Amino acid sequence: MHFKKYLKIFIENSNIKNFNRPRKRDSLFFKCQLSSKSITCKQPTSPAHQINIDMMKEIFFVFSIFFATSFTIKNELNVEMNSFKKNFSKVTTDLFVCKYEVSNAEYRNFLSDLKNSNNEVSYQSCLPDTLCWKDEINIAKNTEPFVEYYFRNPSYDNYPVVGISYESALKYCDWLTENYNQSHRRKFKKVLFKLLTKDEWTFAANKGDRSKVYTWGSGYIQNNRKQDLCNYRRIDYKYDSATKKYLEIEKTDIQKSVERNKITASVNAYFPNSFGLYNMCGNVAEMIEEKGIAKGGSYNDPAYKVTISSEVKFTKPQADIGLRVAMKIIEE
Repeated sequence: MHFKKYLKIFIENSNIKNFNRPRKRDSLFFKCQLSSKSITCKQPTSPAHQINIDMMKEIFFVFSIFFATSFTIKNELNVEMNSFKKNFSKVTTDLFVCKYEVSNAEYRNFLSDLKNSNNEVSYQSCLPDTLCWKDEINIAKNTEPFVEYYFRNPSYDNYPVVGISYESALKYCDWLTENYNQSHRRKFKKVLFKLLTKDEWTFAANKGDRSKVYTWGSGYIQNNRKQDLCNYRRIDYKYDSATKKYLEIEKTDIQKSVERNKITASVNAYFPNSFGLYNMCGNVAEMIEEKGIAKGGSYNDPAYKVTISSEVKFTKPQADIGLRVAMKIIEE
């Protein structure tokens, strides 16, 4: 029903009386601007058109509730459904992979929905363990402030969520599946959101070319302009003929300072691979369907540990492990 009609019904049934109605030639007695987020009204300056303030407050109260539930929430869901279409790349006939690692903002939407659904147990169990920023590897980088700020501060909205458990990752996928399959604007009749298997992840990274060391194709961590192609820990080596091993070269104070402050990068940083997927190598290691394994290496790893074949085992939430979701088509 149109906004004006709702307003007319409300006024006609209101207990508030004796307000001044405008002349026909003055159009509406006040002008409303409607958006999905707010309703703002401008009162006319003419004394003949003064409106009872209590009535205005009552109108705003009723309609703020109505539009908040009828428009804002639905619009957010529709935006999220639409984002799936443009943010996923087709990797195989029935498998689409998200171009980006799951961000803090996206994961907070999931938590908010759990909380609004009064699912307190699931909400608490799915909260990131932000104390992971104080582990032995990261504490040397002065990352303690991230315990409080990394997940909640808007500055890191577009950074990958970290510190979540394998079980929480699965619940996030289940939540996406449920929301998508209930959307009237979905493209496919039925889908399943999931973590990639090891084989699926590898194919998404190398497009079937097993000779690739890194997801961008070359065996080099930098391009010909000396630009890094992913987020990793920079280490220089020299060959020690006595031990026949490569040893780390001591860095300058400036290099140490840069590396000390190095953490995750935004989920759309650096360059995508041939499927359009960002950060398959480096940034955060990505959980896969096989429990306790994360692929691709992270910002904490040197160049030789952010390859396509790189994988790390984990048993608890870590500050350098996140996730990427895939969408499998069950029914078109």
